Amino acid sequence: MARRGVRMAGSIGSRGCRAAAGLALGLALPVSASTARRTPVVEAVEKALPAVVNIGTEQLVQVVRSDPLQRFRGEVFDRMFGEFLQQAMPPGYQVKHSLGSGILIDPSGYILTNFHVIERATAIRVTLVDGRPFTARLVAGDEINDLALIKIDAPHPLAAVRFARDGDLLLGETVIALGNPFGLAHSVTVGVLSARNREARSGNQTLFRDILQTDAAVNPGSSGGPLINIDGELIGVNVSIHQEGQNIGFAVPVNRARTLLTAWLSPRALGRLETGLDLAERDGRLVVARVGAGGPAAGSGLKPGDAVIGVNGLAVASLLDYHRALLGLGAGDEVRVACEHGGEAKLAAFRLAAIPKPDGAALAGTRLGLELAPPDTADPVRGGLVVRSVRTGGPAGLAGIQPGMRLTRIAGQGIASLDDVGALLEPVASGDRVAVSVAAIERREGFLIARTATADLTAN
Repeated sequence: MARRGVRMAGSIGSRGCRAAAGLALGLALPVSASTARRTPVVEAVEKALPAVVNIGTEQLVQVVRSDPLQRFRGEVFDRMFGEFLQQAMPPGYQVKHSLGSGILIDPSGYILTNFHVIERATAIRVTLVDGRPFTARLVAGDEINDLALIKIDAPHPLAAVRFARDGDLLLGETVIALGNPFGLAHSVTVGVLSARNREARSGNQTLFRDILQTDAAVNPGSSGGPLINIDGELIGVNVSIHQEGQNIGFAVPVNRARTLLTAWLSPRALGRLETGLDLAERDGRLVVARVGAGGPAAGSGLKPGDAVIGVNGLAVASLLDYHRALLGLGAGDEVRVACEHGGEAKLAAFRLAAIPKPDGAALAGTRLGLELAPPDTADPVRGGLVVRSVRTGGPAGLAGIQPGMRLTRIAGQGIASLDDVGALLEPVASGDRVAVSVAAIERREGFLIARTATADLTAN
């Protein structure tokens, strides 16, 4: 792109005279970006950078002061702080701010980031590359894989990153890390893919065997940003640095992100919508595996073995493509499917159907032996559901869960309502193992002390 130079005043008209005058005065002249400057790295950054966002979060954290004088001063400060912001602040709590990065993975505003970036956030704010701010909401998260999906509502379609093919990695190839290190928005660092399939451990436990390693600079605040190849395609999500070394950064590979996004963006998970189709990826194509009898697609003409190549005018080649093509649709909306079978093209159509919400209270009782209720609106502790009663001899009772505790997670997912409980327990069958997290909250000398624990229950 040409740069705008300094325009000389006066009557000099010829290009040669203008150049001579400019050189004599030491002025910068208009130049065009040469092909030598427009390197593959520049082109890759131009493709991917518009999809990188800055994520800021707020967390309400408890401040414990053992000294009585400090405690009194803290309570006074909390009241003054709340009056200044014109909002109520629970005594003994402060707002903690943190920064991270994210990647737009769909024009409708879905953003992929690290779970630890938004963990325990009471507010999530996203800033686009053009400076526009948005408030985001959490859609789904996976603490083990350290990935999360958040959503912003923008008035117009946004730029989204392209995904590299799973396993399309070359040791030593040029890679680019994009993000917001130390709050420096939309920074670019370049390196190589140093290693594939690194093992990530926590104590004596192996968490991953496929982490990517790069020497592109990754710093605090870069977490959740993309690691891209020279084609501008996402190959990983920057997650951490090696504390004891230099130029050693790690990223979660794109195949892990694709697997989670495929589940998180499904019509059933997002909007409790039914298609009546089971699809499978075979030999690089998306194929109909089953058409549910009596389901929405039963009379569409789709048959097992049909290769799905397009949905509502969008090309699809994977389950993730298919689910993204259905984003924004609701019950009763039409789905037009372009497919091939035996070399012949055909077009089929059906309408999405709503799935009734499961009864979270009933499932908590039958599967876990718990009676749950939302916390009181005046309760200073946010999140989770209060355990009202525990059935004697039930899965929760055998694990030692007691009335008054707070149920905060089921199967690794945070819960805030009985609807969340229903959605998470709906696929659980009798005899399945279910991991739950609870918090025992105790008031002691004016403070709230929370002790957390995780139990592995066998569902009834």
